[in-house]
Amino acid sequence: MKKKKIRISTVLLLVLLFVLFCVVAWAGWKLYRYYADYSKDRDLYSDLRDEVIKSEEKENEAEETTKDYLKTTEEYLESGGKKYRKKRKRISKSAPISVDWDKLKEINEDIIGWVYFTGLPQISYPVLQADDNEYYVHRTYDLSSDTSKAGCIFMDYRMADDFSSPYSIIYGHNVRDGSMLSDLARLKDQTLYDEEPYFWILTPDKNYRYEIISAYTTGVNSDTYTLFKGPGEEFEEYLQKIKSYSDIKT
Repeated sequence: MKKKKIRISTVLLLVLLFVLFCVVAWAGWKLYRYYADYSKDRDLYSDLRDEVIKSEEKENEAEETTKDYLKTTEEYLESGGKKYRKKRKRISKSAPISVDWDKLKEINEDIIGWVYFTGLPQISYPVLQADDNEYYVHRTYDLSSDTSKAGCIFMDYRMADDFSSPYSIIYGHNVRDGSMLSDLARLKDQTLYDEEPYFWILTPDKNYRYEIISAYTTGVNSDTYTLFKGPGEEFEEYLQKIKSYSDIKT
């Protein structure tokens, strides 16, 4: 009788171990698939950058010009007969990168721009626009997948596709692997902002350099997403309002 109980206990233990093994294996597979999907999205965008982007810095580095982007120069000034150094940063009015729009349009006609943060160069992505704000939430820019966790960076469908609206709302995921727009959270670092308070939107017709006037976290029901007709007094008041929300001094 005692041996029979021992055998039953052994069988139950083996069954429990088998079930535990299956659970761990299933969880491991899910975890692998989870990060594999992110890795696939990262590789997709990395390949796109290699294909369509050229660095203006590299093309101009041999030229003696004031367009040396984000480089610091030393200016010697005299004060009371003594020379001292003053660091002065030259800000280029030319975009630091250029985009092959012919290639991009061959991939997808919905690509209307390219966003590039000079202070956060890892944020370098195409901007798309569809007829609604759901289409590119989980769809890749090349339409190869509609189950992507990263999806696309896209502009609100109510905005002008040439960025001529008084303001443009652009959406992007805050994904766990740090890609897409996740690093925008780093703009709360005052030092980073002071070093580079600009970002770029490149389009087929012209390039726009924007100055960051506010950086803050908000909810999905925030008045941040309230649409104004602008430009006008109401819109100017709104700009002052969002500046007051900022976590950093701009």
